[in-house]
Amino acid sequence: MIFVLSFLMTLGFGAIGSAAALRTGSGEAVQGLFPLFFVLLFLSSMSLPRNLIQTDWFREVATWNPVSYLIEGVRSLIITGWDGQALGIAFAVALTIGVSSVGLASWALGQRMART
Repeated sequence: MIFVLSFLMTLGFGAIGSAAALRTGSGEAVQGLFPLFFVLLFLSSMSLPRNLIQTDWFREVATWNPVSYLIEGVRSLIITGWDGQALGIAFAVALTIGVSSVGLASWALGQRMART
């Protein structure tokens, strides 16, 4: 289960990088996405579950951050076992990121091929 969820996460974030590479034609643009991904990880519930975050703005940002739900899905397998709700949300977020970013990468590839 963790393998499938991590595969979907990797596919989604890899497709975002592919879309950026195809759209811009620059490896530097793809490398420039790292700070964005790092900020998304930092502003998620990676280090502390959302119900234990006491700072209001940080908890609000972590709630809106889709990476929090991916992390909470994996965390639920380790801490509580098979939590259907957390896993369902994690898979839904991973599939949404994956499908939308693969669609974006396909569109960017079409645009790149039309220009040449």
